[in-house]
Amino acid sequence: MSFQRSIRNRTGRRRVRKEFELQLTSMMDVLVIILVFLLKTYSTAINSFTTVAGIKLPVSYSKDVPPDSLQVIITPEGLTFENARIVDFVIAAGGVGSTDSSYTFKTNDLDENGHRIVPLFDALIRAKEKSELLKQRSVKRDAYGKPLPFEGVLAIQADKSIQYDVIRKIMYTGAASGYSVFRFLAKAREGI
Repeated sequence: MSFQRSIRNRTGRRRVRKEFELQLTSMMDVLVIILVFLLKTYSTAINSFTTVAGIKLPVSYSKDVPPDSLQVIITPEGLTFENARIVDFVIAAGGVGSTDSSYTFKTNDLDENGHRIVPLFDALIRAKEKSELLKQRSVKRDAYGKPLPFEGVLAIQADKSIQYDVIRKIMYTGAASGYSVFRFLAKAREGI
């Protein structure tokens, strides 16, 4: 008899209700979890580097993508730091874009025997202080519980016609304001 009862119980459990409904709430939960997972794990290499119209960048064979950092753009007309024009050049000789042009600074734009660019120095110091303040308030800490240190990375975009002396003054100014890593941005060569 117990054998017949167990067979009867098994056949009773196999009955499926004819009114089966699809549980959309559970499926939506699963889809949302998958979507959040994909969004969290998806990484992109989009940098916010901008350029100015008319600038002619050198060509590079490198495939490396530079990380985001503060940027200085050097055009034949002047210096731009983080999309704000801070210095205008005094253009002598052939004019803007000419190969024999000489780009010089106004006398009140330079100090320390003509090595440091004052408006750029002030802008870099403000950006450094802002970065350090944000790092102080950040929840990210190093192994000792201290705020992460200031990286001091500066990206430089320079037109082909800019002389080395101008770039050297910009690098000196950056080093004087606490930036120790300089990255020169170039245009990627087509067809690589």
